[in-house]
Amino acid sequence: MTEEPTSNLTLAEQQLAQPVRTLKALLRHYAEGYRNFSGSDLRGVTLDIIDQEIEYLDLSEVILKESNLQAITINHSRTALKVNLTGVDFSNCNLKGANLYGCRLDQCNFSNSDLRRANFSKSSCRGSDFIQAMLQDIATGYADFTASNFTGANLRSLELSGTFLHANFRGCNFQKTTLRNLNSEGADFSDADLRGLQLPTPTTVSLRYSYYNHKTKFSENFDPIAMGMELLKDESDSED
Repeated sequence: MTEEPTSNLTLAEQQLAQPVRTLKALLRHYAEGYRNFSGSDLRGVTLDIIDQEIEYLDLSEVILKESNLQAITINHSRTALKVNLTGVDFSNCNLKGANLYGCRLDQCNFSNSDLRRANFSKSSCRGSDFIQAMLQDIATGYADFTASNFTGANLRSLELSGTFLHANFRGCNFQKTTLRNLNSEGADFSDADLRGLQLPTPTTVSLRYSYYNHKTKFSENFDPIAMGMELLKDESDSED
C-alpha cells in the first residue's frame, strides 16, 4: 500500500481551507496554532466582542496578505486592551479606513496595501515596511515609525506627525505635505520630491542628520543645510 505524502508545512504555515470571516473564528484558529489567514474577509470587524476581562491580545506573526480588512477596528472603546500585531504580514491587503490606533505594529509588512484613511495614531510601527502602499489621508499623530521603509511611497498633501527616526524615504513624494510635530533625524530623503513642503512656524520639525542627494527636489526657499540635513553623495552621480 502506498502511503499518502504528508505535508511538510507546520500548522503555523498551513493556510485554512476556508478564509475566516469573523474575529471569533480567527482567535479560535490562532489558539490552535494557525497563523496563515491569507485571503480572509474581516472588513468592518471590531474588537468590542472581546471578553471584558482580556487586557492583552497577542496576534503576532499572523499572515493576512491579500485579505479584506477595510474599516476593521483593532482599537476599541476599552482603552485598557493592548493589541500586539508584531510581525504581521499585511501585504496586498485592503486596509482602507482601518483603525489601528494604539496597536503594536512593529516589523509588519504593509507593502502594496491600501491604507487610505487608516488611523495609525499612537501606534508603534518600528521597522515596518510600507513600500508602494497607498497612504493618502492616513493619521500618524504621536506614532513611532522608527527605521520604517517608505521607499517610493506617495506622501503628497498629507499632514505627517510622529517619530520617523532613520526612516527610509528614498524616492517618496512629499509635495505640499505638512510636517508637524515630526522627528525624522537620520532619515534618508534621497531621490525624494520635497517641493512645496509645509513647515509650521515656529517649527516643531527636526530634520537634523537626515540625508538627501543631488536628485532630491526642494523648493527654492527651502535650505536643507539650514535644517541640518546632510548631502549624501551617490556613486551614480556623475561629476564633470
